[in-house]
Amino acid sequence: SLLGLTGLRRRQVGRLSGGEMQRVAIASALALRTRVLALDEPTSQLDPQSAEELLDTLARLNRELGLTVVLSEHRLERVVGYATHMIYLGGDGLAPVSGPARQVLPHIPLVPPVVELGRVLGWQPLPLTVEEGLPLARRSPLLATAVAERSSGEGPGVRPGVVALLVRDLHVAYADRPALRGIDLAVHEGEVVALMGRNGAGKTTLLRAVAGLARVQQGEVTVGGRSIAGRSVADICRSVGYLPQNPNALLFADTVREEILITLRNHGLQAHPPIPPAALLERLGLSELADAYPRDLSAGERQRVALAAIAATHPALLLLDEPTRGLDYCAKEALLKLLQEWRDDGMAILLVTHDVELVARVADRVILLEEGKIRVDGSPASVLGDSPAFAPQMARLFPGRGWLTVEDVLMAGRVTGSADRC
Repeated sequence: SLLGLTGLRRRQVGRLSGGEMQRVAIASALALRTRVLALDEPTSQLDPQSAEELLDTLARLNRELGLTVVLSEHRLERVVGYATHMIYLGGDGLAPVSGPARQVLPHIPLVPPVVELGRVLGWQPLPLTVEEGLPLARRSPLLATAVAERSSGEGPGVRPGVVALLVRDLHVAYADRPALRGIDLAVHEGEVVALMGRNGAGKTTLLRAVAGLARVQQGEVTVGGRSIAGRSVADICRSVGYLPQNPNALLFADTVREEILITLRNHGLQAHPPIPPAALLERLGLSELADAYPRDLSAGERQRVALAAIAATHPALLLLDEPTRGLDYCAKEALLKLLQEWRDDGMAILLVTHDVELVARVADRVILLEEGKIRVDGSPASVLGDSPAFAPQMARLFPGRGWLTVEDVLMAGRVTGSADRC
């Protein structure tokens, strides 16, 4: 009941979504009534509402039962408001920084948007959460007269071109339980479409259906003008790159470099790779790990290796399922730039994620999925701006303004400067 799993109690674990499995695992740990609970990125696969409910539950158990929670997390915007103590591990031989969050955050290069804005505008005390930032935002003289909003209401790179992916009346079910119920969507070349929704809404099933990994009951999926019906997964993946939630499903070579070379060999592209392997490793921060055994790497590093393996052919359509899972802010910044470059090169990208801050910065369109149906399909400003569940921090800090990112706010207020970035 604490983790919202009552309705799933009779479901097979293997048929749950990644986020639902994550909540089951956390509930299993809590069932032992331990005094210390250690959690490794517990919100990485949870939608914003589920993540908030989980963290509220942990805070209540900490307060009422004396449960000690040690939590490792990259999405600081979700957890920093709950932490009584924070330890930052900078790596590269740097000493850890330890103390209250407000003392530690100035030593971190990339921080949540509300902290980044507070740094630029010199807000004191530095806000850690939207709730702490709201009074400061209302009193800010620089932003009080700002009227500029996103003029087009569209994402940064919308250039509708050739349809790369077309889905019509798509139905998929697992053991007679509907997962997708009449999906219609199109993704164009040079477009990043973010697919969002609660855990179990059908997002992963949609990607698997496009990649030929989920049996289609009804409807049609067309990639590059060609139906996937009757085609093998290997044939479909000549034009589709699919990154699943679990990167281990793609990693089987002895080295990181070999993962890329195997993909190129399978597609007959080893002699003339669309992207030089060394350049791809460099862009993903993997150069120093080129000779490492992939399964010995961290979750975030394995995620980047799997992305390199499927992106090596520069596919016309890229399907990404929670690509920022396990990535720190610097690695996420590099991924964001890479996605922008690929979009500008004409690649079509369908991105499943719960990371609303990433969507605010990179998406051209946002689709909200609910119980296997598309509920909303529109620009990031129109879909995220007024969403109670999926609004980014800047939209919550300045409601009704149409601002989604720190850059939007600074531009509207004609403020120069930004926080340090990797």
